[in-house]
Amino acid sequence: MVSHETKRVLGIASLVLILILQLARIFPIPFPGSVPSVLPRNSGGPPGYEPALIFNDDVSFTVRAPTFNLSLTQSHSYMWKFNVTFGSVKINLTDPRTGSTFWTVGPRSSGQWHLNGTGFVTFNWTAPASEYYSLVLVNQNLSQWLSNGFVYTSPYSTCDIHVWDLDTRIPPRVIF
Repeated sequence: MVSHETKRVLGIASLVLILILQLARIFPIPFPGSVPSVLPRNSGGPPGYEPALIFNDDVSFTVRAPTFNLSLTQSHSYMWKFNVTFGSVKINLTDPRTGSTFWTVGPRSSGQWHLNGTGFVTFNWTAPASEYYSLVLVNQNLSQWLSNGFVYTSPYSTCDIHVWDLDTRIPPRVIF
């Protein structure tokens, strides 16, 4: 026979477990060995759907300017995440036909986003027209750049890039 006190404790413990499981569904909890991810949150889409990741690359380079072509849709908002982990990189989004620069991220940039050599930046940008855009990474290590008393002389740079289309939603991946 189970006592009334034992039933009460088990009932409270069950409610606490249910609350913890509900909170775990809402907040991403890192587990040992899991890869941390940055997923933009946008409540504008259907529940359970997330923005489409349209570009993802971890670029390591010694050349002057590796270029990636992206097809973007007019009036769609895009979330950009850059993480320069080594070296000094300037990132330009340009129109490949005209060479016009829409924005610049990096050391000595005239835009509102700055990496100051190595660093992390994330921001949203809305495409003015549907067309191909060029994402150009300019290796600033080929010429010496002074920052905080350090001179970068290695020609090697690395940058992790993620681009999400906030207006295109996909269902979340189910892992079995």
